[in-house]
Amino acid sequence: MYLGALCAPFLNARSAWHNGNPTQKIQMTENVDKIEAMPQGAIRQANAALQGGRFFDALEVLSDARKKYSDALVLFPHTIRSLIFCGEHLKARALVREYLDRAVDMPQHLAECAQLLVQCQLLDEAVSTYRQLAAGGSRDGKYNLAVNLVALGNTTEAEEILTALLESNPTDGQAQLVKSGLNKATTASNDVAHIESLLAGARLSPMDRIQLHYAVGRELEDLQEFPAAFAHFQKGANLRRRGMQYRVEGDLETLDLIRQCHGGGGGGGGEQEADAQVGQEAVFVLGLPRSGTTLVDRILSSHSDCRSLGEITDFPMSLMVASGRKLAKSELVRETARWAPEKIAQSYLKRLQNFPGSLPRNIDKTPQNFLYASLITRSMPGASVIWMDRHPLDACFAMYKTLFQMGYPFSYDLSDLGRYYIGYWKLKSQWQDRLQGKVRFQRYDRLVEDFPRQARELVSSAKLDWQPECEAFHHNRSAVATASSVQVRQPLYKSAVAHWRHYEHQLEPLAAILQQAGVPL
Repeated sequence: MYLGALCAPFLNARSAWHNGNPTQKIQMTENVDKIEAMPQGAIRQANAALQGGRFFDALEVLSDARKKYSDALVLFPHTIRSLIFCGEHLKARALVREYLDRAVDMPQHLAECAQLLVQCQLLDEAVSTYRQLAAGGSRDGKYNLAVNLVALGNTTEAEEILTALLESNPTDGQAQLVKSGLNKATTASNDVAHIESLLAGARLSPMDRIQLHYAVGRELEDLQEFPAAFAHFQKGANLRRRGMQYRVEGDLETLDLIRQCHGGGGGGGGEQEADAQVGQEAVFVLGLPRSGTTLVDRILSSHSDCRSLGEITDFPMSLMVASGRKLAKSELVRETARWAPEKIAQSYLKRLQNFPGSLPRNIDKTPQNFLYASLITRSMPGASVIWMDRHPLDACFAMYKTLFQMGYPFSYDLSDLGRYYIGYWKLKSQWQDRLQGKVRFQRYDRLVEDFPRQARELVSSAKLDWQPECEAFHHNRSAVATASSVQVRQPLYKSAVAHWRHYEHQLEPLAAILQQAGVPL
């Protein structure tokens, strides 16, 4: 997917199982009163603009409609999302706070507002709003309160909420999956027998069944019952894959096209050189998911002059907005290779400036930005780019045993996973050859085995002086909204290195696919 998981920040926990597109139709809020039904025409116009890739046109239509229908709360969420699409993050924050003030005592709007607060990275305010919804008895309010408490590091309260949810509904796979990831299962404390009994006898929704397989897989892995853990991961992945319409060939064609169109030493067809200082405020941490990107993000963001913006979608969105029209993936790959460096840099850096606050370095920790490594280095020579890498089988299995909220559809089948990794490996190998000195390729195992030295080199690669706080990254109290949110609040551990060897027999088909393509194992 050349555009990556563009809608990840715009999907809530319940709808996040469906892949989205930023040009998806804006959904009308149900059960609104008559005055809120009046802006339907504006919403239809905004939809048409989004479908055509005219993001600012959609924003203008919605902004005008808000002036005309000032009492129509239904316009707020659509306008806020359009502001985020356009990179107007400060305006989005201001508007979501206004929406929150107007949505008091209206649970339907409060739930929408809470989701938008998360998207605007206002997690403390989101937690307060979810508390209000949870107090009113909302199941989703309770679940989302727990999830955001985990992101903020409050796992104790989160576990209490999830436990209560499971007491009221033992088959709640979503709550069980999060709960099973909060603490390491032990022989004295685990939910394995309970979950397996549910899987054997209870009537479960397809998604609850998938989530419960991943949950018990996690706990069995903690208990070092690896064959049983793999069996559950595989059952969950197979069920997830059956429910998806996906062909890995499409992604492989895109990866190959990127190598062809952006394969020059300068990163693209245009050989114009950007000023060496352009982009120095940006730090990109990228690579496959589950490759150690969150660990690096926490090391660097522990520095007083560096902050993390998290897994934002601003680089791919900046390309879409800059194109000014709807383009197919292949067209965008070809066209951006011809763009002048300043067009790419200006579009992205303007969005970066629209995040609140200011520090010398700002981390964009979006894993799939590896697709744009050539564009980033060509347009922003001053940016720091850290590409996290991991042993192929560790990288693949870490993805395989993770149930992602959205995106990464290739990770639920070992054949798809192997073929995608080969395409990724070819792209990475090309950039390692041609972007030397512009990208730091960091092996996860080297970072863990030689942490003091490697951490200092990482900080230096971000053009920062060393601070001891970077080595004590687990004391970093800022929010972490990724699958590694619990792990990175713990001291460094080495058990994830060569973890694949516990599953060496089960991964033989994957290893054969990789070896046949020449991937070194």
